[in-house]
Amino acid sequence: MESRPAVNGQHGLHTTHSVTNIVGGEKRVLIATVGSLLVDLISFTLILPLFPSIIQKYREEDKSGLYPILAKASGQLGILIGAPSNQSETVLIGGILGSTFCFLQFLSAPILGAIADAKGRRVSLLTCLIGIIGSHVMWLYADTFLWFVLSRMLGGLSRANVSISNTIIADDTKPETRPRGMALIGGAFSIGFTVGPALGAYYAKVGDFTTPALLSTGLSLISLLLVFFFLPETLPPEKRSDGRMALSLYLWPPYLFQFKAVSTGKRLFPLGLIYFIYIFFYSGLEFTLTFLTHEKLLYSPKDQGKMFAFVGITMTLIQGLLTRRLKTGLEKPSATFGIFIMIPAFILIGFSSEAFMLYSGLFCYSLGSGIVGPCLTSLAASEVNSTNENGVAMGIFRSLGALARSFGPLVSAGLFWCYGPEVAYGIGAIAFLIPLFLLRSVRPQKIKEK
Repeated sequence: MESRPAVNGQHGLHTTHSVTNIVGGEKRVLIATVGSLLVDLISFTLILPLFPSIIQKYREEDKSGLYPILAKASGQLGILIGAPSNQSETVLIGGILGSTFCFLQFLSAPILGAIADAKGRRVSLLTCLIGIIGSHVMWLYADTFLWFVLSRMLGGLSRANVSISNTIIADDTKPETRPRGMALIGGAFSIGFTVGPALGAYYAKVGDFTTPALLSTGLSLISLLLVFFFLPETLPPEKRSDGRMALSLYLWPPYLFQFKAVSTGKRLFPLGLIYFIYIFFYSGLEFTLTFLTHEKLLYSPKDQGKMFAFVGITMTLIQGLLTRRLKTGLEKPSATFGIFIMIPAFILIGFSSEAFMLYSGLFCYSLGSGIVGPCLTSLAASEVNSTNENGVAMGIFRSLGALARSFGPLVSAGLFWCYGPEVAYGIGAIAFLIPLFLLRSVRPQKIKEK
């Protein structure tokens, strides 16, 4: 791919053509983008195993008055979805915070993607990373539950760095190497969601909440520095959009599903719908898996840690050895296979009564997870004809996944607690037939350079 022209922006926001040429444009962009995202994801996932302990801490110490309000709301939600009384507070408060986080990501990703199209990728990505650092600093100094919740809300609004990273890969890779680039993004997720929770589990065990907040802040700062010093701008000023579009195009869900802010929205609509339905049921398994293994197999937190390590390592190997080697034109059949393999994954996991059956299902789950996301993202990127629409297209695409994660876990948890894991996971397995059917109608256009 041709090297990008030099853009000497203000305040160090753009790097020079000569520096880009030293390493090689495409390789440099891949390393800086994926490296920054990997470090950020470790900082993002480090808090996950700490959530139960943090919520318990604020239950005993909160002086803001917010905790009792959320506790009452979680109790009502627990009754609505049939949650056991001993799980309807801590678990569901965590669920409410998680859903709020994802919903704010749903709101911000299209807008920050549009800003990336109008002002450049670096400006938008650095804005996100500054917000993420701010959220970790707020967590570090959160002496009340209100400040902790506000820190999570700021983090959700800033999480568009993921879609912008996808945009940068779409900008700077040739069509034949784009699946590899998206697979590297997926690999960063797999590694991040393996390393981060492992670190968090250690601090949860020793009861230390200050060090992980400091570590998350430091890692996010490293992520920002990688972008600031090493990531070239991939969207020159002459290719940028004017940014003049109605705000409703970025916020109103029917418009987002139709990708009305993108000129090729009609071609992106089925891919966005497929991605939404897939993530809706996929995220349900993520949320209920720990309950299933605890209830049916009596797994301890240590056993569950080993289980998630197996999933993370397997996904990393699949994306490193298989997905990143996919050639252009294989994204649709690969995504079809990945969604199809989720059907036996859900059945094996939902009906598992011993470790071999569970891990067989987890292997299928890891295989599908390692393939579907990168392939669908690559397909969506290939349907965008103008480089100055990559940002908003990837932002909307990721926002639909965030919307699915806002509600999918609660629906799946309701099925799980009301009717049992076999019914919940059986419905999930059958539901994957919907995106499989929709994917049949997708006809990828012939990919060309933008």
